[in-house]
Amino acid sequence: MPPSIARFLCLCFIAWLFRKDRLQRSFSSPALWIPFCWLGIIGSRPVSYWFGGGDSSDDDLGGNPINTVIFAALTFGAIAVLQRRSFDWWGFFRSNRALMAIYLFFAVSAVWSPLGIIALKRLFKDFGTVLVGLVLLTEQDPQAAIRTVFVRVSYLLFPLSVLVIKYYPNIGRCMTHDGFPMFTGLTTQKNSLGETVVVFGLMILWDLLEFLKDGNTKWWKTEMLIRYGLLAMGLWLLHECDSVTSMICLMVGAFIFWAGGRVARMPNGRMVLAGCLLGVLCLAGLNGTFQIFDRITEAFGRNPTLTDRTFIWHDVLAQDTNPLIGCGFYSFWDSSEGQAAIDLIGVPLNEAHNGYLEIYLNGGWVGVALLAFLLLAAGTRAINRLFTGSYFGRLAFIFWIIAIIFNNSESDFFMLGSIWFTFLLLTMEYVPQKQEAEEPAQVLETTNNSARFGDTPPHVHYPAS
Repeated sequence: MPPSIARFLCLCFIAWLFRKDRLQRSFSSPALWIPFCWLGIIGSRPVSYWFGGGDSSDDDLGGNPINTVIFAALTFGAIAVLQRRSFDWWGFFRSNRALMAIYLFFAVSAVWSPLGIIALKRLFKDFGTVLVGLVLLTEQDPQAAIRTVFVRVSYLLFPLSVLVIKYYPNIGRCMTHDGFPMFTGLTTQKNSLGETVVVFGLMILWDLLEFLKDGNTKWWKTEMLIRYGLLAMGLWLLHECDSVTSMICLMVGAFIFWAGGRVARMPNGRMVLAGCLLGVLCLAGLNGTFQIFDRITEAFGRNPTLTDRTFIWHDVLAQDTNPLIGCGFYSFWDSSEGQAAIDLIGVPLNEAHNGYLEIYLNGGWVGVALLAFLLLAAGTRAINRLFTGSYFGRLAFIFWIIAIIFNNSESDFFMLGSIWFTFLLLTMEYVPQKQEAEEPAQVLETTNNSARFGDTPPHVHYPAS
């Protein structure tokens, strides 16, 4: 089929998907276009690419002006929306102390960063992830808004990725540094495509399960077929990009979707979950002796060096960075130590392919400790939300686990990735201030509607989803 015809059919298919979805549901407010655009960008390529600016979102230390303007507009747009909704900033900061502490530390790190104000600019750009996520969480029905936005973004990313891989190889394919073909779709790298499939695939699965639970709409069968088709499309993309980390994350996410509800219904479910998590920690402890993870890696057709990642980690750790406070936020690869590591590795890099190592390089042991507190706080909320028995609660737990797994071989913490965005979205604490003084009758209603977040205190009423 000629590419022009394939492109026309693909665009018609996308238009049809949006039309069918609009018949079923609509954006609850125009503000949802902010997270829609944000997700579309971080799930594909920088806007500058489509204007001939290349793949990089930070082409030089000053940043690409197109990307800077777009992200600034979305970030300030999110702030304006939150202000209009009388958002309780101090209440949010108090409820998310671990998250605010690590952002504050990285803001202070601009003092010793070789980039100075550029490091602060990059930090503000990443903090936009929090602000845009809050636009979704402050909607009247956050769960419905999240489902709608994620699914509609997938209407663009999945079909267009298939299109460019099959008919526009100059966009959808490239070569690795070793000369092997790599399928990237609308993203810049195969692991980025895998990350996009994992995030939006799990959100489509959530949407599918919600539709199956309702099962009483006029277009029920068509909606089911659309979601099954999107999931099949995502699995094909995941197979083509051959990202093992993403495959593992998707399998883990699907398993928790299945098992999470069963564990949540158990009378001693928390003890069972604690035993499972403890078992995983024991396996990690025994890995040094029995090389368990090496054998799992080999089972997926990869060598134990994780495609030479371990060599990268060794060369990066050999650099003389400050072990206590690091190089400053997102500054290592632009520092003299980072350039020395690139020269030693022999390949141009801008990440260490390990989120924990990346935090160490940029924030030292202080940054790692703050990240540990953040993951612990997020994990506590995710577990509480899991035991509400809702699909939303399961997703919070899923993306907490996925964020931990994914960052073992990829850098995603504070990196404008779709996993980082979704992890924050589902694990941040948000209490609407206008609901704090509800009447007792409404307070009682809250205990049945707390599936929105799961760890909602009994005195707060959330809108039903």
